Amino acid sequence: MGSSAHVGWEVLVVVVVRRSFSLGLGLAFALAACANDTVDPSAPLPKLEPFVASGAIEGDGGGVPATTPPDKEVPPPTNVPPEDLDCDLRGRWLVAQRVLATAIGQDQAAHNWFYLEVRHEGRALTVTKGLHCGFEVVKKTALGASVDSSTAWPALLKRNNSDNRRGTYVKEGAGCKLTFAREYVVRGATLPHYLAPATPLPKRAEPASASSPGWEDWDADGNPGVSYKVSSTLAAGTLYVVQRDWTEYAGTTAAKAQKFKVPIRYGAEQIALGRSSGAPQAIETSSSPSSDPAQHYAWFHKLSDGQAVGTDPTICESVRALRNTLVPEANQ
Repeated sequence: MGSSAHVGWEVLVVVVVRRSFSLGLGLAFALAACANDTVDPSAPLPKLEPFVASGAIEGDGGGVPATTPPDKEVPPPTNVPPEDLDCDLRGRWLVAQRVLATAIGQDQAAHNWFYLEVRHEGRALTVTKGLHCGFEVVKKTALGASVDSSTAWPALLKRNNSDNRRGTYVKEGAGCKLTFAREYVVRGATLPHYLAPATPLPKRAEPASASSPGWEDWDADGNPGVSYKVSSTLAAGTLYVVQRDWTEYAGTTAAKAQKFKVPIRYGAEQIALGRSSGAPQAIETSSSPSSDPAQHYAWFHKLSDGQAVGTDPTICESVRALRNTLVPEANQ
């Protein structure tokens, strides 16, 4: 995350994470880029024409219609109550996800924010509405990197969602066991085509067209993919990328918990499509996740009736503000 912590997120030093890492986004994350994909930032962009796939949402804007995979359709409710009311996840939840990555000996944390409406029937969880409200990357050591992705937030919200994500929440001992199945999120490329993990992400020479999928200018800034502003003592500039990552949630909570923390696992890959004029190649330096699993987690906080309501953009604006007071622990 709306669908798939998703975690755009990504971490760079610049912000880039190897595809091989395992852990747990965005869902937000670590940016995974390949230095070999660097292109001349002054090179003209290929002409971008809309790629209309099956299930395209017309009028989406940003150059190319978004698409909703068939499995995003939420089935009708069964009206079965949770198996044990001590373990009841029904309701609206703010979720703040955090991972830590390292590059050139420097650390940076990626924070992703989500809004979930959850249906709980028997043991089964279904996300009936899941908004991806954006992410940030903040440096944790002196020479680490920070990333501003805010210009891409509207596109990430419009094109990514966690609708129909499945999980379980069941009694285990004195507490409850929560799981959410693996979810893939793609940024800056045709959906749902690139959600398939075996499908290679597009390179710079593969823009979407009327007849084929490829990278798309999601933030409508004239640059390929999505644009992230990187700042660090070592390097600064704007990076243009396409990304795909996955997350899984699994952990225990207290009974009747209204706020809790669970470990996450994730994987991510990224293709660099270019960088702003004058930006050094260093902004594409690879990073890897922290080997300490305790550094990767998500905080859940149940929302009250008056919190985070309205249109999707308004809900996400509230989520970004509320996470500082409801789950400040996720800002580490």
